Amino acid sequence: MDTRLVIAVILSLAAVFAYQELVLKRLYPPEQQQAQQATATPQAAGSPIASPTFASSALPALPTKPLAETPVTEVAPRTIKVETDAYIARFTSRGGRLLSLKLRKYRETAEPNSPLMELVTPAEGGQLPLGLVVETRGGKLDDRALTYTTDAPAEVNLHGSERANLVFTADIAGLKLVKRIDCDGSGYVFNVDAAVSGPPGEVTAVGLDMSEALTAHEGYYDIPEIQALVNNKTAVKAEKALRKGVEPLKGKVTYVGFGDRYFLTVFLPLSPQEGTVAMSYDGTQATATMLFEAPAAATARLRTQVYMGPKNLTILEAVNPQLNRAIDFGWTGILALAFLRALKLFHYIAPNWGVDIILLTVAIRVAFLPMSIKSQRSMMRLQRLQPQVERLREKFKDDHERLNREMVDLYKRNHVNPLGGCLPMLLQLPIFIGLYEALLNAVELRHAPFVGWITDLSAPECLPIPGIPKLPFLPCGGIPVLVLLMGISTYFQQKMTPQSPDPNQQRMMMLMPLVFTIMFLNFPAGLTLYYFCSNALGIAQQYVLNREFKQLSPANA
Repeated sequence: MDTRLVIAVILSLAAVFAYQELVLKRLYPPEQQQAQQATATPQAAGSPIASPTFASSALPALPTKPLAETPVTEVAPRTIKVETDAYIARFTSRGGRLLSLKLRKYRETAEPNSPLMELVTPAEGGQLPLGLVVETRGGKLDDRALTYTTDAPAEVNLHGSERANLVFTADIAGLKLVKRIDCDGSGYVFNVDAAVSGPPGEVTAVGLDMSEALTAHEGYYDIPEIQALVNNKTAVKAEKALRKGVEPLKGKVTYVGFGDRYFLTVFLPLSPQEGTVAMSYDGTQATATMLFEAPAAATARLRTQVYMGPKNLTILEAVNPQLNRAIDFGWTGILALAFLRALKLFHYIAPNWGVDIILLTVAIRVAFLPMSIKSQRSMMRLQRLQPQVERLREKFKDDHERLNREMVDLYKRNHVNPLGGCLPMLLQLPIFIGLYEALLNAVELRHAPFVGWITDLSAPECLPIPGIPKLPFLPCGGIPVLVLLMGISTYFQQKMTPQSPDPNQQRMMMLMPLVFTIMFLNFPAGLTLYYFCSNALGIAQQYVLNREFKQLSPANA
């Protein structure tokens, strides 16, 4: 076997992971938020109501005459609290928007007393989600400074199939605005029905927008991005792209909103139709707006679902099968989805995600056992032929053409394929990357405990020890036990594997356990657990094969 090929594969894989984990996420942290623009309109519930104005948005401005302003009666804003089995939401009549939505089953950190996970994260003084955008023949307006009236009670409690409707109404510039929000007691979806009534043909387009600050959640590098599916093509726009400016997307809108590694907040139009998705960033928060052309009638209406919850594959596909595309599995998406489904299947057998990872590791090892054994046997046969190869190289060192013929003949006589040990390794590379993506993006592993000190399989693992200071490259002040076990197992597996006779290559290969140990210090504990278990099974397999080859003569090996 050409060990240089193996080294190149391992080093390439290490470089990819090291670049992702150490360069992109360490050297380029999220940019500091800039000061909010002085012209921004106040959004706080206590702000004084303004006269109807045409606020700027991500959509192109209309160069038409302004709408005639109508008097607006000053009304104190109200807050309506909606509690369901899945979330606790607070809506405000100022703009008819969402003030807060906390998930009951998820927390900010793995600490037992950590606050519930908050999905409404606007920048200070920024816009709240569910903003209504209206284009008319006379201009464009939104409802950020408009106070709606509502008869909804101050608190609504829903369980199971119970439902409730919150209706917000307002009059502005000769138009009647109605927002109807339909909630039920279970699930992470509520419906929004927005209607704008006025003179026939006055309203030319109606839309909704979602805004969010692009800041990471504590302890994770899951910075929100704008995510959309338009014309069956996914679009993911991070802060860097938004700062440069993004062209609007036109076509059939399936979903649009924000997503990070584990959570999603998106609009899902009930009847996907041709529309425009605009994306912008003002230095403090990003805004995603979907806009649809209105019919030439007295009322323009937009109906949509709003999903605000975890990126749980089963839940997403129950809401809309297309929502599984909001989970970014990279180029190994098909494999990652298969591994994630298998992991969830094992969870029915053993309700511990750490045990499920071990079962998945065993299943993958068994599935690739024939290929793995063939690869290892080929490597061991090549190792036994190394003395003869070295003699041929010495004998024909001045005749490369003759040397190649003699080596080919040697391999044929001994039924050895020099690439037999390398090709299976290359075939398993997408498997490893697919599993990496599955474990990295599985919200089920977020804050999922395993044993003892491992309380979050989605975060780096470390056994805290009082008195030991936290080093910059460690997740806590203590010992990364699982990572060290992984590194030690990698060393012994490498030691037991047939080695190249070249001492330089041997030293390089023996450095790989150290490289992987350093890399895995900031990898999720679930991935480290998989790699450690895979190494342990590999050591057992290599031990059996080594004994088998010791009992065989070189002629029969």
